[in-house]
This record gives sequence, C-alpha cells and structure tokens, in this order.
Amino acid sequence: MHHRTRLALLLSFTLVALGTTAFAQETSETPPSPADSASPAPAPAAASEAGPAASETTTPAAEETPAATTAEAAAGKMADKAHYGLAVRWRWVSVPGWFLGLFTQKNVPLSTFNCWALEGFWRKHDKEDRNRTWEIVVAVGYQNMTTSDGYWLGRGKDPAVDADLVQTKGLGLITMDAAYVLRQYFSPYFGIHYGAGLGLGVVRGKVMRISAQYDPATGQYEVRQTGTPASGSGYGPGALICGTDAKCNETLLSQSATRGDLGPYDAHLFQETSVPSALPIINLLFGLDFPIPDAKGLEFRLEGGFYDAFFIGVSGGYAF
Repeated sequence: MHHRTRLALLLSFTLVALGTTAFAQETSETPPSPADSASPAPAPAAASEAGPAASETTTPAAEETPAATTAEAAAGKMADKAHYGLAVRWRWVSVPGWFLGLFTQKNVPLSTFNCWALEGFWRKHDKEDRNRTWEIVVAVGYQNMTTSDGYWLGRGKDPAVDADLVQTKGLGLITMDAAYVLRQYFSPYFGIHYGAGLGLGVVRGKVMRISAQYDPATGQYEVRQTGTPASGSGYGPGALICGTDAKCNETLLSQSATRGDLGPYDAHLFQETSVPSALPIINLLFGLDFPIPDAKGLEFRLEGGFYDAFFIGVSGGYAF
C-alpha cells in the first residue's frame, strides 16, 4: 500500500514537471510581445554603424563643391589679374603718291624704314573668354618724315606760278601716343589684334622751298638762277640751279638764299615757316600675334595700319 502511494506521488510530480516544461516550451514559441518586438531596435544601430562609412563615402562628394568653387575663384582671380609689359617696334612707313594726290597735283612720295618706338602696356584677360585680352598701350618713339628733293604743286594751283622745289632737312616726328588694343588668340601659338588710338607728334627738322619754273610744252619743272623769261620759252637765260630730276647745284642753291624773291624766274631758297611745331597722330592698327609658349610672356607681332602715314612693321614684347 505504501509502495503504491509513493509510486502515485512520484508519477504526479513527474507529470507536473513535464507539464511545466511543455508549457514553458510552448510559451517560448509564441509570437513576441510588444515589449519583445522593440528588441530588434539594434538594427538601426547597424545602420548607424554603417553611417560613418556612408558619411565617409559621401564626404568627398560634399568636398568637391568647395574645391570646384575654389578653382573657379582662382580662375576668376587669374582673369582679373592685370599684366604689364614692354615692347619694341620697328616699321616701314610710306605716304604714297596716290594719297598725296588727294591734296596735290605734283608731289614726292615718302618711303622710310627709320621708324621705331618703345611701348608699355597694361593687359587684362576677358572674364567671358580667357583667349581674349584687352590692353592700354602707350608708346614713345621717332618717325622719319624726310622725303627726297622734288617738285610740289598744290591741287587747284597754277603750275606757272605756284610750283616749288621742296627740300626736307631732317624732318621727323617725336611721337607719343596711347591706343586701346584687343587681342584674340586661336591657339597657344597664334592670334590677331586690332585697335585704335590718338597721339601727338613733335615736329623736328625744317622744310626749304624755292620757286620753280614750269614748261607747258614738256610738263617739266626746273629752277634757274635769274632772268626774265625768254620769249615763248617760259625760261630765263640764267644758270640752272635744279634740273627736271630735282638734282640741284648746292652752291648756287645756297647763294640764292641771300637774294630776295622776285618770283618764279628769279627765285631764292627760304625756310617754310608755316610748318606746325606739333601734329595730332591718328593711330589705326591690325596685326598677327605669335606668342612663344616655351618662353612664357615672350611674344612677337606683325602689324600694319595708319600712323599719320601707312605702315607695316614688326615688334617684340614681354609680358610680366
């Protein structure tokens, strides 16, 4: 009896233990409670852990904008930066007969290689086009204006009375001018430029004149020493001072300066006093530019234009 009682108690305890265990297992398999459902919150922590990595990957992109801005600012400063430079120019200058023919019936054209100047310039790059520059150029130089001896007659003048043999002695201009010049570069090695300006030329030297005789039969001019015109010839019987080729006997020419002027048939040499002491300069130019990229700042130019005379010239300069 006691054995049966003990066995029944043992079975009861066993069943209770098994039931408790089974209940515990079923409870663990049930869906998580709202409190437990909040436990997956560590997942955002993973995102937060990935956050620094993501931020590290995005940081360079964020830093690219300031870098680009800095580069643009640097380019802007370069565009705004002014450059200074010096250049030397040399030109062939001409006043052709067709141009003088606008004001005279007879003239002597000018052609000279004695024209040079020293230039200083202030240059800036265009903000919209880095291949374009504009500059202010100032220059001081000398331009020879001495022509060969020859006969001159103004337009509308009487050749029998108003023709003169003219000599220019050391005639030239000490020039000072300022110009505005635009330059457009098409490659590191080539560009063009054009511009205009104004200046002043101080006249040096003198102009000498002596009345000439005109032969209507031949259309030629010459200068004779003295005399009354011979009948039907238009010439005096005196010695020849300057021939039709404007070659003069300098001795007779100098002697004529001591006499008074009695007209074209008894002329004397005198200095023209109406020559102005200074002349305005009109400067128009167009040319080609040849920079030297391997020697930064060094450049050469070929240009032509008008500078109170037509010109073609070359120049070399250096921009600092």
